[in-house]
Amino acid sequence: MRVLCFSLCWLFYSVSAMASVDLEKTMKNMAFQYKQAYEAQNTSQLLPVLDELINLTQLSATAEFAPEKAVQFKQGLQQVLAELQLARQAATQDDIAQAKLHLQKVDELRKEYHQQRKVSIWRLLFG
Repeated sequence: MRVLCFSLCWLFYSVSAMASVDLEKTMKNMAFQYKQAYEAQNTSQLLPVLDELINLTQLSATAEFAPEKAVQFKQGLQQVLAELQLARQAATQDDIAQAKLHLQKVDELRKEYHQQRKVSIWRLLFG
């Protein structure tokens, strides 16, 4: 009985620990990986970084967002993921130029969604 109780407690703890994503840390890591990808000179450098970016984007999509913006941000992350997958596809075909065009689209999406994340001082004051 103790083993069963301990096992259930461990399971619930593990699930709750997996559910919490340090979004700030993950996004900083994504920024670093993005820079590495954009500076890559060949596919052998680019592919592992793109794989890591894809993993980090998928991880970010599991994070908790403010309810009023959750759908919007998850949609943005799906768009980023789609562009990263297209970049990876181009890189596997040895088309670095096309992969970097997809990375530029990722950067445009980053700017767009980070702009939406910001809350104006007026909204904070007056709701």
